[in-house]
Amino acid sequence: MFKRKTSRVRHRKEVRILRANVMSPRIFWFDLLQFCGRAIKLLLLLALLAAAGWGIWRGVEAGLIDNQEFRLSEIRLNPNPALDEIRLLELTGIDLDGSLFECDAGEIEARLEALPELTSATVRREFPGTLVVDVTARNPWLWVASSSRGLPPRDPARGLLVDRSGYAFRCRPGLFEEAEQLPVIEIGDEGELPEPGEFVRHESYLRGIRLLAVATKAMPEAPQWIDTIRQAKSWASELTTRDEITATFGHEELERQMGDFLAAVEHARDKERRLKTILLIGKRSIPVTYWDAPPRAVIVEEPVLVRPATRPAGAGSEPASSPAEAPAGAPDGELEVDRDLRELLER
Repeated sequence: MFKRKTSRVRHRKEVRILRANVMSPRIFWFDLLQFCGRAIKLLLLLALLAAAGWGIWRGVEAGLIDNQEFRLSEIRLNPNPALDEIRLLELTGIDLDGSLFECDAGEIEARLEALPELTSATVRREFPGTLVVDVTARNPWLWVASSSRGLPPRDPARGLLVDRSGYAFRCRPGLFEEAEQLPVIEIGDEGELPEPGEFVRHESYLRGIRLLAVATKAMPEAPQWIDTIRQAKSWASELTTRDEITATFGHEELERQMGDFLAAVEHARDKERRLKTILLIGKRSIPVTYWDAPPRAVIVEEPVLVRPATRPAGAGSEPASSPAEAPAGAPDGELEVDRDLRELLER
């Protein structure tokens, strides 16, 4: 009879096969020769590439770098007050006896743009032998100083200039003639001392430039007239002009105080006087002193004698005569020009 089919699978005995890797000296030697042959071919290829590269380099060097036609013959630097040719060579290390191809324009630009006194720099090579350098110097706006911490004002060697953005940089010799006429802002002892290449953010500096901006708005030539601005007190700033006027301003209502200050200066000039100090914080009472001694004499009319009137007999007696009262002069201790100034400011 046929056997009955079932879904059961009978597992046969597994057969294990042992695999052996056969290694003999002959086979090892053959593999080693094959590897060495491939390595030699690779080394020969690399040697050929290196020889070709060296040959190309020598050709370029002989044809371009060592070619007298491409020697560096001229450095064309645009006129500017911040950088001259000598300092350019010191900063960039340009070889005057070298080739124009040895001057890396990108590297020279990066070194020049890192100078705080420059805003931009462009370098290009013009063949056969000219290196063109165009730089833009920062425009100085004022000096920042701190006498108590060793930062002197208007010092061409150690002084610190600031542009309108508040960026600080050293004064180069070519800038000093122009910068000498700029105002100075004295900063206090708060915060760190500003360094070249940084923005000045001192509180006393910010108050000083605010006062300078108000003065410039009221009088465009104020930067040439103002000598120094400093924070004299925590509540006041002191402005000194080049004609030796010292004005004290509060930190508020600067526009009103500046108007009073300019009116007082103009009034003193009209009276041919020289202001010395003026305290502008008050609105009505503004103390003022002058450099020259004020005139103390007050013109008084000559007194006139008046005869007594004739009276009937028996009437009470009266003084025979009395001098007329002198016209009232200036108050005691008050100058005529001070009175005029007070009346001017009270209008």
